[in-house]
Amino acid sequence: MALGPYLKSTGDGYECLLCDRYFKNKKALYDHCRNTARHEWCERCRRVFKKRGAKTAHIRYSSSHNPCFECPRGDRGDFGSVGELKDHYEEAHSYCRPCERFFGNDNNLRMHNQTHHPRNLECYGCEQTFKSFSGMLIHLEFGNCSSGTDKSRIYKLAHQCYQRKKYTTGDDLHPYKCPGCDSWYSRLSGLYQHAEDVPGCSEWLEAPKCLAKLRHFIWLMI
Repeated sequence: MALGPYLKSTGDGYECLLCDRYFKNKKALYDHCRNTARHEWCERCRRVFKKRGAKTAHIRYSSSHNPCFECPRGDRGDFGSVGELKDHYEEAHSYCRPCERFFGNDNNLRMHNQTHHPRNLECYGCEQTFKSFSGMLIHLEFGNCSSGTDKSRIYKLAHQCYQRKKYTTGDDLHPYKCPGCDSWYSRLSGLYQHAEDVPGCSEWLEAPKCLAKLRHFIWLMI
């Protein structure tokens, strides 16, 4: 490993040019570099820098370093590989790895991740496919399905299901509610989209919960 511009091999020893000091061997030289307050030291690259700003720039731009500049200053770490850095991004910073993009919060990331879902859910009334059940409901509610299903048909089915008291409100403008958090919705697709996006409410989509049973009922009746 090269010594860099400020450390020199003299043939019979080593010299720190910034401190004008001589050392008998490389270990003694490096121990000096680690402990002195007169200059900055990069342990990974075994390089000396005159000032902290020069070392910071080195860490930022060197391919040997992988700091997280999304973390607060002073807590950015220096990961052993790009892969480890991206693992950290995913764990701490709402990061989409395939797109190499950050999102403002986990909810925005979850909504974005829907773009990566395969379009493999076939409509209950035709052959068109969707990425999610809420997407299929939008298709049905707006009358785009060849089966003739529309918003009023979905409303009737939702209120015919024996689980209706758990997810209906009795309100004309917002007839649906989340059984988990009690938020209200004007369309059934909005309720399902909410449950798909919010981890705390997604359990209601799983059997034997009421939204899973309603979905099965709609499948039977369309």
